[in-house]
Amino acid sequence: MAPTSIIPPRWTSVMSSTQVTQASCPTRREWFSAFVIAVAVALLLFVPYALGYTQAHSGTEYTGLMITVEDASYVSSIGKGYNGEWLYHLPFTSEEHAPAFIEVFYLSLGHIARVLNLPVIAMWHLARVVSDVLLFLVTFGFIATFIPAPIQRRAAYLLAIFGGGFDWAWLPWEHPDPIASAVPLDLRMPEAHLFFSALTFPHFAAAISFILITFSLALRALDHATISWQRWLFALGASVGNLLVMLVYPFLIVLMLGVLGAYYVLLITRAWRLLWREAFLLISACALPVPMVLYYQSVLATNDIFRRWNVQATTLSPNPLHYLLAYAPYLVLGALTFRRLKARDHHRLTFLWIWIGAVAVLVYSPLNAQRRFVEGVQVPLAIVATLGLFEVGLPWLARRRVFNALAQRPSYSGAGLQRLLVVGLIAVTSLANLYLWAGAAIKLSVTQPYPLFRPRAELQAMDWLRDHATPDELVLSSYWTGSYIPFRTGHRVFVGNRYETIQFDGKRATVQRFFSTEANDAWRVALLKQYRVAYIFVGRDERTLGDFDPARAEYLKPAFTDGEVTIYRVMTR
Repeated sequence: MAPTSIIPPRWTSVMSSTQVTQASCPTRREWFSAFVIAVAVALLLFVPYALGYTQAHSGTEYTGLMITVEDASYVSSIGKGYNGEWLYHLPFTSEEHAPAFIEVFYLSLGHIARVLNLPVIAMWHLARVVSDVLLFLVTFGFIATFIPAPIQRRAAYLLAIFGGGFDWAWLPWEHPDPIASAVPLDLRMPEAHLFFSALTFPHFAAAISFILITFSLALRALDHATISWQRWLFALGASVGNLLVMLVYPFLIVLMLGVLGAYYVLLITRAWRLLWREAFLLISACALPVPMVLYYQSVLATNDIFRRWNVQATTLSPNPLHYLLAYAPYLVLGALTFRRLKARDHHRLTFLWIWIGAVAVLVYSPLNAQRRFVEGVQVPLAIVATLGLFEVGLPWLARRRVFNALAQRPSYSGAGLQRLLVVGLIAVTSLANLYLWAGAAIKLSVTQPYPLFRPRAELQAMDWLRDHATPDELVLSSYWTGSYIPFRTGHRVFVGNRYETIQFDGKRATVQRFFSTEANDAWRVALLKQYRVAYIFVGRDERTLGDFDPARAEYLKPAFTDGEVTIYRVMTR
């Protein structure tokens, strides 16, 4: 005889969203709760940065960065916007080139900073906090579109924000680059999960927010229940959203078009006819980004430096096992929805699975930005996982004899056990993110590695460059120093960014040879003339590259020195 379920009626109703109408919109109380969580998490994510500023060791200064010094590229772009620029040129490479209308998100932040009279680095942190709050609130609204039950919405919201995966280590046969590698995904790839994205870069949070808003508006435009004129209004809104997505991350337009196009194919397959109105609505939803697509293609076709940068800025996907481990809990729970949910439930999940499927294809497509296409996929995964848990997993568990026997014990209840399971799932999937946050807090408050923390003498030397040299004068330094000079001064450098320095590996090796005793002065002079180098920056990192003494070189004249750092003026350009 099957055991009798002892689940209280309240929990029975929330486990099945089919008993809740699609008109069950979030209440003001739910929105307020979501807002409080969003602000609290955004402030929590700022704590490691605050520790970096307040706990910096004597004689050093925190740069405001967390992952790598190459992230100074983003802050450098804010600085360009602060100075009134709307066109971006690569400050991390020595080649002359025409600027282009890219990096628009960060250039815009610079203009906002100038209007608000904020320091550039303050704008960097403010943008991240504001983008994080926006991301979390938009995520809650997107979840509410698919999950009408309040308890399920809350669970999906927390799972989307805090959830990580189980890809915590390299595979035994792998030997990845310890600096450039993106594995393990949960610890090295910020775009893989919302928490990691929000902890690191404001453009990640902004891009995901625009993706969610755009998809929400597009779905409203395709909804037959929407009033006709409103459908066109939603399509226009989706078109603006697509444009914003492209301005933040141009290649993500491929994801947007792929998902919306695949969803339209599904609609006409179900209808067994062409849906002309829906086709024109989708065309309208994708119209505004078209001029930008053409512009970016023309830049790549006519600007050789940007073309080479685009080729060099490759972020390829790792072994598929890493993705499976990173998203395993969501895929397993989400898969439960395929067999057990009714047809009407499948309809509301179709779009989410199309999005997930499109990501699975794009991360191994013949495109340079493969792994970037996972941005935001944590949200649909959290939704399908929550539905699988509440509508399939928990009802199945409630019918098990062992569960009911345990629920009948003193101080136990079926509802309490199910809440414990939900909380346990969120807690277990959050372990990687807890490790990330704790690791960031320890790194920025205790270990404080160079070059995230820099000697004040080095920064004072950079400030001298900013005040006494012109931004178009090229500076030769080590890679680690060059990664920060454009951030601090706005000047161009010979080498400084793995992606934005054209021929990065070759130039880094050239710098190492320059400071070693293997090279002779004739070779050095030829190099300085070839690239029209104006200044040589010699600090702690440059001295580790070799024993070359610039003070003995007749073609170099000290322009600034403070005992720890010397800047030499090149006399043979």
